[in-house]
Amino acid sequence: MLDRFLEEIRNKSINTTQWILGFLGILFVRFILESLSSPTSSGIIPSDPYTLVHYSLFFLSVTLGTIIIVGFFIKNYKDSAKITLFALPIIWIAPILDIVLSQGRGYRMSYIFDSHGQLLFDFFTFFGSNLISGATYGMRIGIILILIGIGWYVWKQTQSVTRTILAVLFSYILGFLVGALPGIMYTISHTNAGTPTDIHSYFQNIISQSTVAHNTLREGVASVSSGRFFELGFDKLMSQILLLISFIFGWLLFRKMEPEKFKSVMGNIRLERINFYIASLFCGIGFAYMNQLGNKFFWTDLLGIACLILSWIGLWMYAVHTNDIADINIDKISNKERPLVKKLLSTEDMRHGGYVWLGLGLLGSWSAGFYPFFMSLMCVATTYIYSSPPLRLRRFPGISAFLISVACLATILAGFFFVSVHKEIYTFPIFLTMGILIMVTLAIQFKDMKDVDGDKQDGVITLLTLFPKNGPKIVGLCFALSILLIPIFLSFYFLYVFALPMAIIGYRLIVKKPYKEKPIFVLRFILLTCIASSYLLIYWLGHLYDLI
Repeated sequence: MLDRFLEEIRNKSINTTQWILGFLGILFVRFILESLSSPTSSGIIPSDPYTLVHYSLFFLSVTLGTIIIVGFFIKNYKDSAKITLFALPIIWIAPILDIVLSQGRGYRMSYIFDSHGQLLFDFFTFFGSNLISGATYGMRIGIILILIGIGWYVWKQTQSVTRTILAVLFSYILGFLVGALPGIMYTISHTNAGTPTDIHSYFQNIISQSTVAHNTLREGVASVSSGRFFELGFDKLMSQILLLISFIFGWLLFRKMEPEKFKSVMGNIRLERINFYIASLFCGIGFAYMNQLGNKFFWTDLLGIACLILSWIGLWMYAVHTNDIADINIDKISNKERPLVKKLLSTEDMRHGGYVWLGLGLLGSWSAGFYPFFMSLMCVATTYIYSSPPLRLRRFPGISAFLISVACLATILAGFFFVSVHKEIYTFPIFLTMGILIMVTLAIQFKDMKDVDGDKQDGVITLLTLFPKNGPKIVGLCFALSILLIPIFLSFYFLYVFALPMAIIGYRLIVKKPYKEKPIFVLRFILLTCIASSYLLIYWLGHLYDLI
């Protein structure tokens, strides 16, 4: 009977969206059970998004890692993903057992807050000697059952003792490493062992010094108690770490499960465009630091920056998937290399893949901070009304370019407010805000150059379809004008040294026949590099002569 059940699971067709929704459904049952068996130190039910995102990413990282381990040893990653999903309700056992064994009082589940030699002792003694906090009775029994299940399934599929033992061992190592992340971080950064109290103090120091502190609450630190603030800040910090781990595992799993689709998706990422948005993020980050609006840079800020980068990669790829579905008729004429046109990916693949990228974008921005999260929602909104029916505003000249400028502004502001302690909107110069909208609206018109034939066929109105004879010249003039406006809106007129020749070069590249798009992106990258270098030079000279 069990064999027949396993065979039914293996034969099921489960798409990515269904798997994620099933995973989340199982998690929410776990959330309510754990809130009963292991209340937080503040006594508040962990129903806030900080905790839910943190817990979800914890289980996601362990689940994806386990799928990879089992899939590697049975040589079938798809079956591993399906079986793991159906076996996942086993995580309900731990909180139920804790409630029963404690006679309703519950035990305190938590990460392992040990370091150095004590951490090794915990590893070799199956999470140490403390059974009522950390890895509780219920957790250990649940982990034992999971390891037995992994061993049984790998043995059944391979009939190999070596593979079975290694699968169980690596699964235990994975669970221990994720569960001991705080202790591992303390061990790496300290030469001497510390007590759990020392490790807690270490994380309080990290949270207070880094961008986590002012990105955790919209209302500010004074709105909650210090204990509750530490809980929320710890949730944010661990969410950043676990998101990066989950992304790596998810990337590896996709590569192993669907190698051909993986190549198609990666080949459709359009690096020259995504680099523009990542550069915009760093423009916002750099502008805030150079105006001394943030705390002193702390090493854990790199985690938040990495989450921001992942977030905007996810948002961009969501936009790509959404736009490719909506523009299929245009791409059949102008972009025949696209995976949807070549039928390397189906519309369903693109839609479900877009949902995954959207999830990555929102989780990454939330883990970075509330304001980056809001700006990511702005990007999602502009993506939808730009590409999708019923509005599909990309059909109209001016409006489509303006929406892209709004997305660019939101990206810059996401980086800026990630760093800036001051969250008032007027902290970012309003004159520059309007300048970004104007300059990007003018400059981005060149995006329509390669799609002109498809746009004509699909009824999309652009400057090139409105003015078929002089369209390239008009687009070139708009691009050149956008470059010439940069020194004005930045109030940094020295930049005309770069802006004047690059405006001329940009115009000539756009009107040149045959038109090639990549040199435009190269020129734009060189221009951004020159601007950034000029600011860094002024910043360095200011510090050198004590002017800043």
